[in-house]
Order: sequence, then structure tokens, then C-alpha cells
Amino acid sequence: MKRLILLLLSIFAITAVQAQQNVTLAECGGDTVLYLRKTFDDRKAEFIGQPFSKVMDEWTSQMTVNQLTFKDTGIWPTKEEEKLLVRGVSLYLDTEDEFDLKGLRHEPCYGISVVFASPYFQKADSLRRLRDSEGTALGSKLYEQLKNYIVKDIYMFELRQ
Repeated sequence: MKRLILLLLSIFAITAVQAQQNVTLAECGGDTVLYLRKTFDDRKAEFIGQPFSKVMDEWTSQMTVNQLTFKDTGIWPTKEEEKLLVRGVSLYLDTEDEFDLKGLRHEPCYGISVVFASPYFQKADSLRRLRDSEGTALGSKLYEQLKNYIVKDIYMFELRQ
């Protein structure tokens, strides 16, 4: 009986370790949506509590960031210095033009949403200006500004327009 229990525990441990392994886009047959699901939803626990650079390094190892938008604290905090601070980002598979075209055709767009743990450091407007000045969704300067934020939550989403 002890051997059976040990065998079952060993099989469970091996299966759990294999489930945590990195997945490549090629292993997903080039299906970017499946890749997002397997990488960021199925392995969510690996990213929570880690620097945002870990998320970005995983994403950019297989794909480019085609669009990045910011979530902010809004205008509701009572202290002026706490208003409009970046509290998260959304990364999209589609460029802004592809996003608009899919909207016209009523096709879904996919991406991941990352929520940062406080404290929040920077105003969303300054990071938007930096992103726009670099002329790319995620340039090296913007990466440097975001890389040390700690991931509080991460999930894949489907956006239908």
C-alpha cells in the first residue's frame, strides 16, 4: 500500500513539474491565443509577486508587444500625488490598426492584463508620452521604467468590440 501511495505521489509531482514548464509559440502550433493561455493563465502563479520584467521577458521571447495601454488610479484619490498613477498595463497581440480593423469586422482581440502591487510610482501621462516618443509599444526606456513594478495579478483577456 505504501508503494502505491509513493508511486501516485511521484506521478503527481512529475505531472505538476511538467505543467509548470515554459511553453513556446512553436509548441502551440503558432497559435498566439493558445500560447497566451498556456503561458500567462496556466502559469499565473509564477508571475505573481515577481517583477514585471519577468512577464515582459516571457512575452518578448516569443512575440513582440504590438500595443501597450496603461491602467491608472483615476482622479478619485483625495491626495493629488496619488491621482493618475500607473497601476497596471494591458499588452495586446494586435497593433492599433489591426485592433481597429478587427473592431470593424467584430472580431475579438486578445492580450494580457497585468495589475501592479502598490506603491505606484509614476503618472500614466508621463509614461504615455515616453511610449509615444519611442515610437514603439515597448521601447527600452519604457521597459526600464516599468520593469521593477511587482505583479499583483495577471490574466489573459478577449476583447470584443
